[in-house]
Amino acid sequence: MQLSLSFPKNIFRNTTLLVYGDQAVVSGFSFLSSVVLARFLGVDGFGIYSVAWLGVLIASSINQPLIIAPMQTLSGKKSPEEQNIYLQALVFKQLLFAAAMGFLSFLSVLFMEYILKDWKVDSIILAFPLAVFTFLLQDFFRRYFFVIGKPHKAILIDFVAYGGVLLSAFTIHFVQEIDAQFVLLLTAVFFLYASLIGIWSIPELKYNWQSIKEVILEHWDFSKWLTATALLQWFSGNLFIIAAGAILGPVAVGATRMAQNIVGVTHVLFLAMENIIPTRAANHQRIAGNHGMFKYLWKFTLQMGLITFTLLALIAIFSGNIIELCYGKAFMEYRHILIGFCALYVIVFLGYPLRYAIRTMEKTHLIFVSFVASAIFSIISAYPIIKTFGLNGVVAGLMITQLITLFIYLFNIRKEIKHL
Repeated sequence: MQLSLSFPKNIFRNTTLLVYGDQAVVSGFSFLSSVVLARFLGVDGFGIYSVAWLGVLIASSINQPLIIAPMQTLSGKKSPEEQNIYLQALVFKQLLFAAAMGFLSFLSVLFMEYILKDWKVDSIILAFPLAVFTFLLQDFFRRYFFVIGKPHKAILIDFVAYGGVLLSAFTIHFVQEIDAQFVLLLTAVFFLYASLIGIWSIPELKYNWQSIKEVILEHWDFSKWLTATALLQWFSGNLFIIAAGAILGPVAVGATRMAQNIVGVTHVLFLAMENIIPTRAANHQRIAGNHGMFKYLWKFTLQMGLITFTLLALIAIFSGNIIELCYGKAFMEYRHILIGFCALYVIVFLGYPLRYAIRTMEKTHLIFVSFVASAIFSIISAYPIIKTFGLNGVVAGLMITQLITLFIYLFNIRKEIKHL
């Protein structure tokens, strides 16, 4: 199976630029899809879709440390011949794991139908598992092609997957009404197309059960702690949103998703920070010790903070105009949630330089401890806070989880920063 594509050679000289370009494709299409679907589905329909998409992201948060992260690290340590065998076995492992997650998603819909009868989740009983299965495959292949040095194919399958869903939903809306089930089916179809392009692009793909077993064991040894940390991180940051859906209904999830998508413009800055600041912080520590590193991070916090806080302030000030322009008047009653998320992201930003410092000093256990603490708080307090304060409680709970993280970081590095 070989897909032959003809591109001008000079397009692919700068791999870093292609990585950012691919991220722009995914982020841009995701944002536009959210805006279009919110308008087409309405508040209730978008809420149901957002609940289902949370399930897709849960599956992805497990797939990432179990398959993606080990592939990105381990493949580069192997000889060309070993890497070829390893990656071919990994394709089959991903197929098996995606199928298993799809089956678990099917069972989860049956369970949700039993405990949340008013939600009518039986409508997505097939569409949701198919969306989970194909999303995991597509996400694997986009990372796979970056690993083997073919970023143009990663961009191609992202265009097919994300662009296909957006354009087809937009077009079909003029012919017939669409609902959450239909959008999930569109997702399954176009992400499957993208995955088939990925499989077709792998020459001489061979099944070898022994190699698959070896990869499964190798990955488990590498990623068992990464998986636990990733799940803690995901649930500590999203448990309040999940609880809001269970207590207040799908509309609450749709409202928080709307706010997340708008303030998500800051993720472009955060991605740039993640790719630049840790390396520079390590260089300053090597040259001038921890004191030099903290002076650099303090300067960075002031400079990048000014940009980030100004952007968030503008979103908060013009929140009504932004919501009406992007999502329509139906979402205007949730303007206060968007303003709350702007305040939340101020706290989120402040956690980045502290986390860079902790990673540079190799005190990464503190990151795990902070996730444990915030997850415990979320489990204990999510229900009473949301039951008492509604959607405002969701924003407040998310802020407290971030403040817990900041406090743990600051308390443990207080001696290093007190002389700044």
